[in-house]
Amino acid sequence: MREMLKVSRVFGVLLLALALFAVRAGAGSYPSNECASEKLEAAANRCDKLLKGWSIGAKTGKDRQRRIDQADRVFDAKWASAEEKAATEGVDCAEMTLSGAEMKALMDSAIDEIASEVADGLDLGVKKEANCGSKLLKSAATMCQKLLKAESGFIDDLSLDPEGASCDAAQEKAGSQFSSQWESTTRKECPTTATEEEVAEKLETLSEAVVTNVTVSPNVPDDAFMAITHPAVGEAGHAVAYQGDVIGPRCQDSSPYSFFARRGTENKLLMYYEGGGACWETLTCGAPLCKQDVDLDEYAGLTAPGGGFGGGFADPTHPSNPFKDWNIVYVPYCSCDVHWGDSAVDYPELVLIPGTLEFPAKHVEHRGYDNAKLAEKWVREHFVNPSDVFVTGSSAGAYGATIHSIPLNEVYPASSINMLGDAGNGVITQQFLEEQFGNWGVEQNLPDVPGISDVPTTQQSIPSIITAAARHYPKTRWAHYTAAYDGGTGGQTGFYHVMSYPGFFIVWEYWWDSSCAFNAAMRQQALDTEAAVSLENDNYRYYIASGSEHTAFGNPRVYDDTTGGVPPLADWVSAMIEGAPAWTSVEADPFNVLFPGECSSESDNPGSRCNLNADCPNGQCRGDDPKPDPLRPPFELVGSGPDASVVVNCQ
Repeated sequence: MREMLKVSRVFGVLLLALALFAVRAGAGSYPSNECASEKLEAAANRCDKLLKGWSIGAKTGKDRQRRIDQADRVFDAKWASAEEKAATEGVDCAEMTLSGAEMKALMDSAIDEIASEVADGLDLGVKKEANCGSKLLKSAATMCQKLLKAESGFIDDLSLDPEGASCDAAQEKAGSQFSSQWESTTRKECPTTATEEEVAEKLETLSEAVVTNVTVSPNVPDDAFMAITHPAVGEAGHAVAYQGDVIGPRCQDSSPYSFFARRGTENKLLMYYEGGGACWETLTCGAPLCKQDVDLDEYAGLTAPGGGFGGGFADPTHPSNPFKDWNIVYVPYCSCDVHWGDSAVDYPELVLIPGTLEFPAKHVEHRGYDNAKLAEKWVREHFVNPSDVFVTGSSAGAYGATIHSIPLNEVYPASSINMLGDAGNGVITQQFLEEQFGNWGVEQNLPDVPGISDVPTTQQSIPSIITAAARHYPKTRWAHYTAAYDGGTGGQTGFYHVMSYPGFFIVWEYWWDSSCAFNAAMRQQALDTEAAVSLENDNYRYYIASGSEHTAFGNPRVYDDTTGGVPPLADWVSAMIEGAPAWTSVEADPFNVLFPGECSSESDNPGSRCNLNADCPNGQCRGDDPKPDPLRPPFELVGSGPDASVVVNCQ
């Protein structure tokens, strides 16, 4: 029974201060959980009163409307009280559930059906049969109340019983008692056509529907992503109280921040953090190497009916997509700080070549942390208790997924949680860590986890963070995906190259010079991380694909690419979610073979296999892995004709 239920399951300075105090003062329950719990209790009591009203009516023939009206008055008062209390704590509980009227309509339909089913076959004018129907409905009332009260107690503070053992036990006991009472009642003269199994199933279905519409917001659309745009700096409601802090979301140019959400058909949650470069001084921020704002026009496809945010795992129509039926929250990136920053920086003027190559001083708001926290706050107030949470992101978003997946373990202690960093392994230079990393203001907001919050940022690394997080949250599965030579100016090799030659603008385009160094460092990090984690919880894996393609999440190859003998990434991710034995660390062998492309339509040979633009006269090679064209070491062509391959030779 439990599994069935689980799967489906400021205003001003004064109000801001009150909300901040309330969040700090709360012991373990979050306001949205408290509100959901109180609404479930109200629904439990109403279900009990209405079915007992039917019970009394069956026995006495009296009008039950007075009892319904009384039950509704109590329900309405409790429902409104729960919403008012949540509002004083900074949570819009009215938005996260069905309205009181809608919930009553949902319950009334199910309760009327149960009452009619029990009455079928009974002659209520016959005293014995009327008494029988009355007792059966009274038993149903008790079961309905106990099912929902068990959920109410569970949802109030998920950390108290994350496995749901107490809830399971209470619901199983309610079911057993109902079964026993039904058998005892129907043993005597009681010709109802209803069966205990049928009525119990209807009660469970009713409970499931109530829980779902209290814990999974019905106000989030299921046919497109909705945009949630936060008030701009200086507007009412911009400052938000959350977890004892006040956050001020914004993009790096101080424009309003937006994120997106879509409801699925399963009570599971995908958190996706967008990628898109990074900057840490005048040169990189002045170029610029990442977006300055969240332009809603750029996300028109996302918010259109049926819209997705790309191919691969972002395609909601692919039958093999493990996330196609999940709730999804898409967290855009406009802060240039890999979703970690919490600082405002005035980068000074930079003159590389006077009169020719100059970069003016620039003010940058690195507020990726606040932006991500805004999305986290919204998520826990609209998807209260998903059975599964998968946290991921590509490139810069992989770092966002890494750091923000850690507190999500506290937000969702009863959920099965997985984190996959897509092309964000954290291969950086020590010089960057010591001289530029601090510009983002990361240290003040590191998760309160031993091995992370108590370690200086100059000694931090993605491997050390993952190792500490895996130790602290042993039930969560952690992973990294990367191509062996993750290339291009926007790829991991490109940024590693920039970090290796800071200030040398002319070397940026020669990213391939750092391919071998990146590969060696990345592979060693993966091996070392798995070795360190396996000593304790063994909950980390890596996937190293062949070639130089940067990011996989939105690539159709996730469903069928087995280059180098690796399983399709979609199969590997599914095994990760299930905790299956097939979820093992894998590396393509050989891992230095690049994926070819196809000649563009305007080529003399459209659709032909290609490795270079030269293979496509009058056109271009499309869909191939990043590489220098013409080829330069360590990239080289092996073989000739249609069977030729580009490989990376680091010997």
